[in-house]
Amino acid sequence: MARFGIFSDIHGNLEALQSVLQAIERDGVEDLVNLGDSVGYNANPRECLNLMRTRGVFSILGNHDLAAFEPRLAESFNVLAHQALQYSRDQLEPADFDYLRAMPQLHTLEDRYLLCHGSPENIESYIGNMFQAKRTFNLLKKQFTRIRICFFGHTHFQKLWTCDHRGKVTTIKPLPSSLSLDPDNSYLINPGSVGQPRQGDNRAHYLIFDADREEVQFMAVAYDIARAQNKILRARLPEYLALRLQDGV
Repeated sequence: MARFGIFSDIHGNLEALQSVLQAIERDGVEDLVNLGDSVGYNANPRECLNLMRTRGVFSILGNHDLAAFEPRLAESFNVLAHQALQYSRDQLEPADFDYLRAMPQLHTLEDRYLLCHGSPENIESYIGNMFQAKRTFNLLKKQFTRIRICFFGHTHFQKLWTCDHRGKVTTIKPLPSSLSLDPDNSYLINPGSVGQPRQGDNRAHYLIFDADREEVQFMAVAYDIARAQNKILRARLPEYLALRLQDGV
């Protein structure tokens, strides 16, 4: 049975990543996929990269990852993100930069499922509203004709968009804990954020995807937020980066 643990936007939060990996392991899932932004915001970028290498996680490149070895790209970041990225760059070693450079921006999983960070079109693009979802579905139809299901990150929200055979795009609110995908529809699916969730739920978010059944389980797990916050403060990163973890915003 092909089952995948899919997660995104770890952003250097080691405590959250450890909790997610432990939860996925308890579910008996061995294939691990990270949709990007392993670094930035939190205090343990190097440790997170090392853990993913050790666990054999397949990783897509995120915009913060890209900016770590292409610093000019961080010029468009807000002040908090820019400062945190500089901290990440200072923490990383040459092998870490090599690891990030080797990550693809797009990848097709099992020749059927597209993996990206922002959107298939651009690493920094968002799929956060109906217009952006429709644009992405149109892109898939034109340029990725074999793809029905695309997994993406970047927004830090668990989300599922669906497009039926008529081209009607909808989303499901609230998300069910488990959903069987319709073989006649196309889907854009976001696992949410491990290390900096922004949907008002401070747990670390991820999903389990059963490729044989094409079934998605949206998951979340508690982690040691206080420990992650203390590390941020000890690293002299902006206090707000610690405070926002408690509220999941």
